[in-house]
Amino acid sequence: MLKPLFAAILAGLVAYGGELVGTAHAAQPAVATVNLVNFSFTPAQLQLRANTPIVLQLRNNASGAHNFSAPAFFAAARIAPASAALVQGGKVEVPSHSTVSVELTPAAGQYPLKCSHTLHAAFGMKGTIIVR
Repeated sequence: MLKPLFAAILAGLVAYGGELVGTAHAAQPAVATVNLVNFSFTPAQLQLRANTPIVLQLRNNASGAHNFSAPAFFAAARIAPASAALVQGGKVEVPSHSTVSVELTPAAGQYPLKCSHTLHAAFGMKGTIIVR
């Protein structure tokens, strides 16, 4: 009796591509990577889609700390609750040789970006975030 029941369950799973009936798959947000190095952002002009969730992956490859300071951008965006603590005063600190990921939904607009550490912006560590 168990063999036919097991075979029927297995056949059902195979028919659904190995997925359980009723299992939902949430789409993962796209990832936008920004590299922070001495003294620039790559890309310096970040282009994002308005009202589309994204993971902003900030990768500091430098030997010193940097930040991603964009107060107007973060104020206009909807930041995911799990990422809210990472954004302090409109900026995200990124220690040397580390990556910080912030999940958010950006709002349309054009926003200035800079590293607010002493003289970093003066040395060229600035850019623009364009959200359309």
